[in-house]
Amino acid sequence: PYMGMIPGYENAYIAAGHNCWGILWGPVTGKAMSELIIDGRASCVDLTAFDPGRFSKSKRSKKQGGRGRQQVDSAVGEQW
Repeated sequence: PYMGMIPGYENAYIAAGHNCWGILWGPVTGKAMSELIIDGRASCVDLTAFDPGRFSKSKRSKKQGGRGRQQVDSAVGEQW
């Protein structure tokens, strides 16, 4: 899922993409997002892995070509 501040926008947050687990993740997502908005950081869970900016072009590697996909600097998906 995406949970955190939206890069490039001021006071904009997102909590989405939980798929079928959304109903189970709802309580902790609400708590984490409320902590992030009010305190500036979530103390109940580390939101680093859910950072909406992880797919933004500004964080992507400048390297072009090759096979497979990149998530920031890590290869994801099929790497033929």
